[in-house]
Amino acid sequence: MGAVALSVAFDTDPGIDDALALILALRSTELRLALVTTVAGNGPLEMTTRNAVRVLEYLGAAHVPVAAGAATPIRRPFHGALGYHGPDALGQLMLPEGRAQIELRAACDLLFDFAAAAPGERTLIATGPLTNVALAFQRHEDMPSLLKEVVIMGGAFQLTRFGTGNQTPYAEFNIWQDPDAAHLVFRSGVPMTIVGLDVTNDPSSALDATDLARLRESNSRTAALASDLLEYALRQHDYCFMHDPLALATILDPSLFEFTEGEVDVVTRDDEERGRTFLVPSAPSSNQRRTARIARSIDGPRFKELFLSRVLEA
Repeated sequence: MGAVALSVAFDTDPGIDDALALILALRSTELRLALVTTVAGNGPLEMTTRNAVRVLEYLGAAHVPVAAGAATPIRRPFHGALGYHGPDALGQLMLPEGRAQIELRAACDLLFDFAAAAPGERTLIATGPLTNVALAFQRHEDMPSLLKEVVIMGGAFQLTRFGTGNQTPYAEFNIWQDPDAAHLVFRSGVPMTIVGLDVTNDPSSALDATDLARLRESNSRTAALASDLLEYALRQHDYCFMHDPLALATILDPSLFEFTEGEVDVVTRDDEERGRTFLVPSAPSSNQRRTARIARSIDGPRFKELFLSRVLEA
């Protein structure tokens, strides 16, 4: 009898690499994708929600519930990232509209229901700004204790030469977009694994033209979608950095990474350091905050083989 798949919820803002992460999640038998919630990030909320539905439809996963979340950060204006992801935030792909109905209830409430259905057994993956997660924790104060873990793509901790910002010299985009939400989540006491630019900007884990050619050799629909997304990214850059799939990979194969532990702080001020993240020693007397696990290195070639093999097998 095989192992029971881990139930995961995916809070996301598709986004090219978010869509690649959805592909990986749906092609990994270790996981059961139980819920997708969307947040404004790479594009406005209406756009990221549409993209999530379109990708799920294309991959034969229209049965997965989708709930729209926050359209703006907790207390700041919204800023998108369409310059990288394209005017539709999804590389201008001509995907058909999805048939899935958007859930009527708010994303933060559905995230709570997801966690409460099996206390201590379910994982939330957050690859966009942390607004939805923070709102869920605010509305349902017991939710951090109900989750097995939150896996976060965000931050830059200067643990490697790659660990500097991509929105400012200091800050990674997701955390910069809503530092107040990040501050709340980091201080919630929820078990956390965080994958930041320290590893996701390592070119050894990024896809390139050679990987695109390999994907193009496949006749599968999954590989076709992945290659179209990759091709758009490579028109502008030498590499397609796999920020969000790398967060997912911490669940699929933790041995790909080396981790360090500590507590995480974030600058919430509106100055040049907004969104800057810090790894600080754990406070022994703290009765609420919990040590986070932060990725500090990645076996890039092994990660790439994991991703490509699952896409090509589909």
